[in-house]
Amino acid sequence: MTRAKRILTRGAIGLAVVALVAAYFGSPVLALHSLTEAAKTGDRAKLERLVDFPAVRESLKSQLKAAMTRAFEEDPELRDNPFAAFGQLLMVGVVDKAVDAYATPDAIAQMVATSRAPSKISPSDHGPHVETGKPRAKSDTEIRYGYQGLDRFKATYRDKAKPDEPAFGLTLERQGLFRWKLVRIDLAPAT
Repeated sequence: MTRAKRILTRGAIGLAVVALVAAYFGSPVLALHSLTEAAKTGDRAKLERLVDFPAVRESLKSQLKAAMTRAFEEDPELRDNPFAAFGQLLMVGVVDKAVDAYATPDAIAQMVATSRAPSKISPSDHGPHVETGKPRAKSDTEIRYGYQGLDRFKATYRDKAKPDEPAFGLTLERQGLFRWKLVRIDLAPAT
């Protein structure tokens, strides 16, 4: 092999390695973009490929239960009330059923498309209706991306004009080398 061929071969191998590494680390951003586009266009089949609905539902349940427990512990009237524990037990069941009923592909699509947590959830004739407010303009939204290990990636959205408003987060998990699925929606993630 001549020297020129060796240099060309090494260059091609180096370029292929760089492209592979870039694709490996850039794939969650592309998956997030695909998820957002599927949500905005209403592509239900694509959404179902990109979202692990049971995992998202479990994450929402755990967040709501934790918020409810915090509210019970922080309120002196509830903390000292012997019936509060019973009420809390009842609320756990209500939270489970509500999340199962309202964490539908359409509701999750609405949250992803607008980059907002729900502001209002109400029943309707066509299933639950989720209102998230107006979509945030890209220029009004601060987006932070970051890996949480090699197989978890998180995007956090915050309204620049309303820094006190809770942020909204999407966590994706790697499924193979280049495929990602939404596994968690953070209604008010720590930033």
